[in-house]
Amino acid sequence: MSLELNDRVVLITGAGSGIGRAAARLFARLGARVVLVGRNADALHETADGLPAADHLVAECDVANESGMDACVAETIARFGRLDGAFNNAGTFGAFGPLHLDTVDNFDSVVATNLRGVWACMRSQIGAMLPNGGGAIVNCASVAAHIGHGQSPIYSATKHAVIGLSKSAALQYAGDGIRINVVSPGSTDTPLLRDLYPEADALAQRARRAPLGRLGSCDDAANAAAWLLSPLSGYVTGQTVVVDGGVTAGAAVVRDEHANRG
Repeated sequence: MSLELNDRVVLITGAGSGIGRAAARLFARLGARVVLVGRNADALHETADGLPAADHLVAECDVANESGMDACVAETIARFGRLDGAFNNAGTFGAFGPLHLDTVDNFDSVVATNLRGVWACMRSQIGAMLPNGGGAIVNCASVAAHIGHGQSPIYSATKHAVIGLSKSAALQYAGDGIRINVVSPGSTDTPLLRDLYPEADALAQRARRAPLGRLGSCDDAANAAAWLLSPLSGYVTGQTVVVDGGVTAGAAVVRDEHANRG
């Protein structure tokens, strides 16, 4: 048994950039037929550049739109005949700032994408997987699902909720052969992170928070998602793989690079 997704049909949300783009390209290299879902069609086509035309589908959709996600899954079935896996990666930070100055619009926007969107995706995907005897779903949470996020409490709350939703759904559908797990990335070098922290010093500071001493790459999170979708994790459901460079293990050790570590 190896890390392969041969002939599996896998849907990826947020596939237009960052972790979603890395995942889509990785899954394709592992033999999957991929469905690229996102709000920006141009970005999705850029992700698809170089993929065999017969083995991918671009589906423009906002994950918070339940009917839109239903249509994406229906289009997937019409094109490929089934849905075997999904990586529900789309998410948003929303506006940063003190909670007492936050707005209802910001709250609704973050919840709509990060929680309602994951629920809408799973609802459609599970419905498509049940007639075919099962499948695998990976939802993307965050390191902020395990610790607080001082700049965006709403973001952290939705990511905590993704884990609860995923665990509960994993229990409901284990008997149907559908495995549901979570990947929780730490600070990952994505265009979104660089937009949030445009100063080089700010990015470097986030890298130093990790005991491994660097930002995560998009491939780090994509690799974990690929494992959870593959047969190698066939006895894993309702679990979370934290890909954070050690942040949630505790504070990084400050080392003297000249010290004798022998």
